[in-house]
Amino acid sequence: MLCKRWQVSDVLFINEKEAIVQSDTMQGNLQQRTEIILKDVMMKNIYEFRSDGTYLTGNAAANAEGKWELSGNNIKFISDNGKEKKEKIVPIEKLQDDSLVLLLKQDQTTIQLKLILTPIQH
Repeated sequence: MLCKRWQVSDVLFINEKEAIVQSDTMQGNLQQRTEIILKDVMMKNIYEFRSDGTYLTGNAAANAEGKWELSGNNIKFISDNGKEKKEKIVPIEKLQDDSLVLLLKQDQTTIQLKLILTPIQH
């Protein structure tokens, strides 16, 4: 079910309520702009999970690859560029044939978000 090519079809921000409360402040405005930029970047990403246990993710600007493993309700991304080995565990909120929802908990930014992915139709 997971072994296919997925595109990000939506990005939901988990701490959106806090940003709305702060929206009258300079920090709140900055948070909203950051979310708009981040959503634009994330919406261009593609995730490909291959049956041989490897993955490829990225967009036109950059990509990453490595190995993946399912562990309970998580995907473990393992990248090894020869110099160092990195592992990142990403919780899966939902996995079905037509949708995949991943929770990014402050991995790349201070903002927590959900990535809604749908399969790429060939």
